[in-house]
This record gives sequence, structure tokens and C-alpha cells, in this order.
Amino acid sequence: MPAPVDVLVAVPARNEERRIEGCLRAVLLAARRGRPAARTHVVLGAHRCTDSTAATAQRLFRSAPDVPGLVVVDARSETVGGVRAAAIAAGLAAGRLDADRADPAQTWIFSTDADSCVPPDWIAATLRQVHESGSVAAVGLVRLESWAADDAAHLAYARILEAGSLPGGHSHVYGANLAVRLDAYLAVGGFEELPHGEDQALVGRLRRAGWPVLTTLHPVVRTSARMPGRAPHGLGDLLQTLADPPDPGAVAS
Repeated sequence: MPAPVDVLVAVPARNEERRIEGCLRAVLLAARRGRPAARTHVVLGAHRCTDSTAATAQRLFRSAPDVPGLVVVDARSETVGGVRAAAIAAGLAAGRLDADRADPAQTWIFSTDADSCVPPDWIAATLRQVHESGSVAAVGLVRLESWAADDAAHLAYARILEAGSLPGGHSHVYGANLAVRLDAYLAVGGFEELPHGEDQALVGRLRRAGWPVLTTLHPVVRTSARMPGRAPHGLGDLLQTLADPPDPGAVAS
């Protein structure tokens, strides 16, 4: 990396008190491992939480002053896409990552989820790959954690992953493992207020606008296999469908 870049990690969360500490500790470790190539800020979007998610995140950020952290209490967004966008906007407005002062071509938005754990090299390895490839976005993979499903469901999921495999890459998009350069993010309008698929929509707009997008096989983010998921029609719903497929012999009433 020829010069240090600024990185903003955005994490949407809703009632994730059991998982948020593990998620943020992993992000903080990746931020530290990303130095000196990346100067990282972390923003948690606490979306209509009724538990201790926000308080836990604030306590953790206070205990880690070497990585600036911000908790945004979001009671207005209607969708996970809106939460991601609001968290990013708040992070950009806080300090040196202000969009009016930061260099959009030297600032990166990283996205993950509160029920996920990024690997220690998440930031460093992703930035290295986009720099080497000349890409403005990196779309990574996830690995399911503790999926309570039978062999048939696991096989069906494996076939979905295989169907999306491409030479040296893949066609999958996960909001839990996504990075995009700020100038490209702003040029296509960022995350939209969508009930699901906001990550696919963002990547689709980048590609249609001609921005180079890299699909990476590494680093891989560990993510929860809970069923159903928090976002309707998201990964959790897919896993639920695979684990409990409709009975083909059932008669609709």
C-alpha cells in the first residue's frame, strides 16, 4: 500500500447483546492488524435495540481507545440497508472521516454484521488485494457457524455455493464481508433503504456503472447460521428453507 488509507467499518445490530462483543473484538483486532496501511474507525448502528447491545459496544470502545469507535442509536431506519447507510453517514461525519475533508479515493467502507466474526487479516488482506487488482470494491465469502441442519440441507447449500463459483472468484454477495472505496460508494448512492438485498443492489450498481469489483476467496468471515435471520429474505431465511423444505405432497387448504 503506497500510502495509509482511512477505513470505516460499519456494523448494523439489533438486539445482539449475546454476540456483539465477539463481533467487535474481532473487528478491533483486524483494525490493529491492518496498521500502518489502514487507519480504522468502527461504527455500530444500534437499530431499535431493547437490550444491552449499545451499552456493551460503548463499554468495549471505551476499553480500546487505540481504535476510535462510535455507537449510533438508530430509531429511524426501517431496513438493514438504512441502518448500514446511517451508520456510514454518521462515521463519515465524525472527525477526520468527514466526507468533506477525507480523500474519497483513499477512504474505504468495510461492512460486516453483528452476528459475524471477521478474521484478523480481514482489513489488511482485503486492502492488499484491491490495491493489487485496481478494484474499488471487494466481495468476500462467509462460513456458516453451527448450522443445525441435516445432511441434505448442507448438501443443498454446498450446491448453491458451487453454482456461484467462478475461475478465481465467485458470484455471491454478503453484507458481512464487503468493502468499497468511498468515491465509488458515493457515486452510486451507497446502501439503499431496502428490506433485503441491499448488499447485492450496491454491488450491482457498481458493476453497471463500470467500477471494477473484485470477488475474493479469502479472507472468509464466520457468520451465524441462525434460522430465521434478522433480515427478511436474507441468509437466515434461505437456511431455514433448506433445512425445512416444504412437503411436496402437502395439499394447500
